[in-house]
Amino acid sequence: MQSTLPSCSSRHVFGAQRPAHGRRVVVRAETATREKPAWTGDSLLSKVVNWAIDTPPLYGAMKVLAKNAMKSSAESRGIKWDAHVKEMQNLKELEAIKSELEDARLQPYPDYYLKPFHAYETGNLEWLAAWEVEPATYAIGIRTFKDHPEWSAEKCFVEMRVRMTDAIKSYHAQHGLPLPRRIVDMGCSTGLSTTWFAQQFPDTDGPIVGLDLSPYMLAVAEWDRRRRAAQPNQPRSAPIQYIHGLAEKSPFGTASQDMVAFNFVIHECPQHVIDSFVAEGLRVVKPNGVLCFIDNNPKSKTIQNLPAPIFTLMKSTEPWTDEYYSYDLEAAMRTAGFREVVTVETDHRHRCVMGIRP
Repeated sequence: MQSTLPSCSSRHVFGAQRPAHGRRVVVRAETATREKPAWTGDSLLSKVVNWAIDTPPLYGAMKVLAKNAMKSSAESRGIKWDAHVKEMQNLKELEAIKSELEDARLQPYPDYYLKPFHAYETGNLEWLAAWEVEPATYAIGIRTFKDHPEWSAEKCFVEMRVRMTDAIKSYHAQHGLPLPRRIVDMGCSTGLSTTWFAQQFPDTDGPIVGLDLSPYMLAVAEWDRRRRAAQPNQPRSAPIQYIHGLAEKSPFGTASQDMVAFNFVIHECPQHVIDSFVAEGLRVVKPNGVLCFIDNNPKSKTIQNLPAPIFTLMKSTEPWTDEYYSYDLEAAMRTAGFREVVTVETDHRHRCVMGIRP
């Protein structure tokens, strides 16, 4: 199948080096003095926004506007969003792959997961949500580097991802740790992050495992893994395996992994679930292994200073925003027992929080 995401699909990007645009571009990651955005938590502004979101006619309009804003960002750099969705819709094998991977014992799914994430009525538990992950992910990269209109969506994506894995590699080097050879990508979605890890950490002991609770997301991830495996001249990478499962009650053995990573997962979770992720990371990671969370940075000036229409739309599609932005992740990791806990600002919107299991 030929991609409808010219030059910026995972069918092309993975294995690419940093974009060839000269010296590495430094994006100043300015940290705000506030711990979290004023439009989250118990502030008056937050309550007004939440009231609007809880008003059905307004919420209905917000969902449409939020989706259109994301599509507009993607299409500004050549992403053919609707064509990509139609292409994925025509893949008849996805249903069969979903049936292969799905573990019916996981149902009923936890209540926190049954929210209308990203304006989808059934959240992550539907095909449209899975089909639109890829163009939406590139839209995030485009928004991150919107001040570089000359960059393609591919360049934006690679720059954003390389900064994140550079932070992980540097952290290991700074603390005298070898690069991880057993890696789990918790909440892997459609496998974009898992595939990136496989490229960046090709020397592993066994497959890099991507785990997710949505069988729809996993079906797309496994389809893409099979497609790439069947093509010649693929870049060197670690093998990948996808598992349907709960990140807070994962199937991995105690002290079995060198690194457990959560990529853009916890902003979609309430605080008690994030607590359980930290606890599960402590159980699964080996001594001197690393637990890593990559996500939006609550202290980002860019995020804290978003215009009212933008943060309102964003909040309308992220049901656990108030809990995420008021959660002290570093403190939770230290309390759990992790050492050398640090936050690295990978760009002006995102952070990588890491700690070492004692």
